This record gives sequence, C-alpha cells and structure tokens, in this order.
Amino acid sequence: MEQRLYLPYMRTSLVHIPRRDLVLAASDSLFLHVAVVESDDPTAQLVLISGGLGGPAMQLTFWPTGPYGWHDYGFTHPCPQPPLWSGAGTPDGNAPGSWDFHFASGTMLSWPRRMRWAVQLNYETASSEILAMGIVHVRHVGGGAYRLPDYPLLTDDSIPITTDDLQPLYG
Repeated sequence: MEQRLYLPYMRTSLVHIPRRDLVLAASDSLFLHVAVVESDDPTAQLVLISGGLGGPAMQLTFWPTGPYGWHDYGFTHPCPQPPLWSGAGTPDGNAPGSWDFHFASGTMLSWPRRMRWAVQLNYETASSEILAMGIVHVRHVGGGAYRLPDYPLLTDDSIPITTDDLQPLYG
C-alpha cells in the first residue's frame, strides 16, 4: 500500500496539530511518502529545509494506546508505554522537504488493532516540531474470530432480495 501525506510547516493555529488517521491491513507492506509544504494553503509549495548535523530529518513513531495512554480523538494524556516502532525517514533526493518510510509485508502483524502515531521534523541540530499525529487502525483480516456474519441484502421495505431460485443474496 502506498500513502502520501502533505503536512504544513506553518499552520494557521500554532496550537492545532494536524490530525491524520490511517487504516492499514496487518499483512500489507506500506510505503509512506511524507512531504512538508509551506503552510495550510492548498497552493503551498514544498518547503526547503536546511540545517542540522546531517541536514533535516523526519522521524515516525508508533505507540500502543492503553488504559493510561492516549485514549481518543483530541483527548490527550501522557503515554507511559514505550514505542512499538520509531525510525528516521529516507530523504527523497528528487523532492526536497520529503521523506520516505517503508514497512515490509507483515511488519504490523503483532501490533495492536489501534495505536497512535506522530511525525516529527528535526532541524537546526536541536530544534524539532511535531507536524502531524493521529490514530492508526490495523485490520487483522482472516480467521473465524474476525469474520463478520453474513446479512442478506434488503430492499427499502426490509424485504430480502432473492435469486431466481428464492435464495437470499448476501452483501
């Protein structure tokens, strides 16, 4: 699966951090391309960032949500659990201000169904800024325990739709 995120460096509100939620299948591979644009404006261009020991860097981190961690939309608490995964992105040489993250197929098989994540931009040796955060929903597909029951398709009057031999159609 390939995902592209365009995150603003300058936001309209310094208090508001953009929220991006992701839905991923546990068995899929993931290629995540993160590009930093100048602002929230739809016509904003990619930002040219310099500085730091090896230049600017981007870090992606995933944490489990738990009874004492970050619970839900907009309701934040400190998260005492250690990160599930944290790593630096590979700078995209063709697009300055962009980084790539790659997860091999099956990387998320042991991860919980729901966790939080954040993208952090590191620059000028000791400066950093969270550009986005959100919730990741990991779908664990397969196995009898995860199969949803089949329900027949219904008309507007709640009458089951059937085939020519009067067998119900399932969606």
